[in-house]
Amino acid sequence: MKPDSLRRSLAGMLAAAALGAGLASAAHAQEPKLVTVNAGFVPVTDVAALYLGEEVGIFKKHGLQLKANVASTGAVPAVMSGEFHFGFTALVNILQARDKGLPLKILAAGSASTAVKGADVTMIHASPASGIRSAKDLEGKTVSVNALNGLLQMMGKAAVKADGGDPNKVRFIELGFAEALAALQAGKTDAMVGAEPFGTAAIAAGFPPISSPYQAMSSNSMLTSGYFTSEPQLKAHPELFKKLRAAINESLEYAQQHPDAVRQQLPKFTRLGADVAAKLILPRYQAAIPRESVELFSKAGNEFGMLSKPAIYDAVVWNGQ
Repeated sequence: MKPDSLRRSLAGMLAAAALGAGLASAAHAQEPKLVTVNAGFVPVTDVAALYLGEEVGIFKKHGLQLKANVASTGAVPAVMSGEFHFGFTALVNILQARDKGLPLKILAAGSASTAVKGADVTMIHASPASGIRSAKDLEGKTVSVNALNGLLQMMGKAAVKADGGDPNKVRFIELGFAEALAALQAGKTDAMVGAEPFGTAAIAAGFPPISSPYQAMSSNSMLTSGYFTSEPQLKAHPELFKKLRAAINESLEYAQQHPDAVRQQLPKFTRLGADVAAKLILPRYQAAIPRESVELFSKAGNEFGMLSKPAIYDAVVWNGQ
C-alpha cells in the first residue's frame, strides 16, 4: 500500500473509532440514572422474590436499583426515620404497628400461604409419641412460637379454636426457630408452630405436621406478609413509590413462575445450603393484596388481644395516590 493510501486508511480507521466511541458515550449519557431504594429485610424465603427481581433486571427496568439491608426487627424504626424507603414484615406486625399509632401503609404484597394442607409455610409440629393428633390436643400443652403475641402465636390460637379447643388453655413460650426444634427433640416442649425452612427440618427430624393453621382461617391462599413504608414517605415521593410497587409486583409474578430460580437465590442471602433450599416449601408469590386476608388477620388479632381494634383495609393499604 502506498504511503498516502496508508495514511488515508489509518485516518479513516481512527475517525470510525472516534465516532464509535462518541456514539457509545452519547448512548451511555442518555441512559437514565438509577434511583437507589433502600430496603430492610429479614433474610427469609419470602423476600427471595425481590433479590431475584433485582438480579434479572426488573428493578432496573423501572429505573431503580435495590439495596437490601438486613433488618432483624422488620425495619419499622428505619422506615419511620426515612433511613429505609421500605421494609418487609408479617402482615400482623404491620397491623399492630398501626394499632399503636405508627403511620405505616402496606405498599405491596409479600408472600402468601400455599392453601395446601400438610404442605404449607406455617404448620404445627408434634411427636407421634406425644399423642397430639390435632390442634385441639394442644390444650394444656407447651407450644413454642418465635415471638409472643406475634403471627405464629395468632396462628396457633386460630388453629386450636377452629378445631374446637380453647386457645387460652395452651401455654405458648418464645423460642427462636432453631432452639424450638431442639427443645422439641429434647422433650422440653410438646409442639412447635414452625415456619419454613424449619418446618421441613422438623418433618425430617420426625415431627410431622398435626395442623395447617392458615387452612383453619381460610380455604383460600392467604397473604401473610407485606412490604410497607410510611405515610410521610408516600406523600413526599408518590411517583417513586409507584415505580417501586410496580417493580415489586413484577418481581413477585416472576418468582411465582420461576420457583427453581427462587431456590437458587436462597443460599445467597440466607444460611441455607442448596440441599435444604431444594426441598423446602415455597410460599406463593402474588401481587394482589386480598381484602379477605387483611380482614381475617384483623379479626383474629382483635379476638386474641393482639389488636385493640379492627383494622380498616382502605386505611392500611396504599391506594397509589
